[in-house]
Amino acid sequence: MKNYEIAVILSPDLDDKSLPDMKETIKGWVSSSGGEIVLTDERGMRKMAYHIKKKREGYYISWYASLSPSGPAELEQQMRLNENILRFMIIKSDVPVQVEEKSSSIDSDSNVAEPIASTSTLEESTESDEVSDTSPDQSLDEKHEGESS
Repeated sequence: MKNYEIAVILSPDLDDKSLPDMKETIKGWVSSSGGEIVLTDERGMRKMAYHIKKKREGYYISWYASLSPSGPAELEQQMRLNENILRFMIIKSDVPVQVEEKSSSIDSDSNVAEPIASTSTLEESTESDEVSDTSPDQSLDEKHEGESS
């Protein structure tokens, strides 16, 4: 069994009754292809960057699942035939997804960058730092010519 992320954009035309039915249908396809859903991430209704099938919005859902190697091909075939699915993407995930990851705090070995403490922007002035009489509009060449003459 390999780990996959299944991202789907569903049609905004689905009503309150057919949306849960569509989600259950997709979960059924995953289980019928020999897979097991580990985590579901529902993003809700979002505006898309461009029109897909003359729709400007879509309902975004991601499932993290363990599937057999032949599972994604079977799942793709079912998703292509359904007109309520605007777009889908099945990605092989290298890291196994566990349910505890969603609610746990950031670990030190995670791939999320830790905040960097801000450094002071004040610097001590050295002898080499001189205030120049030139205006900011002058080019570097003009500044160096004025210093050398």
